[in-house]
Amino acid sequence: MVESICRSLDRQMAAQGVQVDIDIPAGQTLTADGDMLRQAVANLVVHAMDAMPDGGALVVTSSVGPTAVELEIADSGPGLPAEAQHKGPGSLCRTSEGTIDLGLAVVCRIAGLHGGAVTAVNCPEGGAAFTLSIPRPVALEKAA
Repeated sequence: MVESICRSLDRQMAAQGVQVDIDIPAGQTLTADGDMLRQAVANLVVHAMDAMPDGGALVVTSSVGPTAVELEIADSGPGLPAEAQHKGPGSLCRTSEGTIDLGLAVVCRIAGLHGGAVTAVNCPEGGAAFTLSIPRPVALEKAA
């Protein structure tokens, strides 16, 4: 799915000079509404591209933890201003001017509908990373 989203934005990425690196293990799955997840990831990719109008690197990684699958979209843009870094529910969606970033609002809403969350941090090497965390289904243990 992530590769498909990035391929659909290939021309825009090439025109902007954005290089993409997708590092997601083959066969990794996530239990979620496919259309909503696609919209959330597409919004995060476009958001990252918007942060790099003069080119840069876009890196998409994922990991499976004991309770959630995390998908991280990182860019090499200028990073997040202090007031835009995640400080609580809804804070990701506000711009420095106090307006709502509709793309991020949609991502936050989709994450919430799945019982998950979105966080954002500045990367140590520059840029910002947005992590979409979706809980994994809990398997019930069989009684012996």
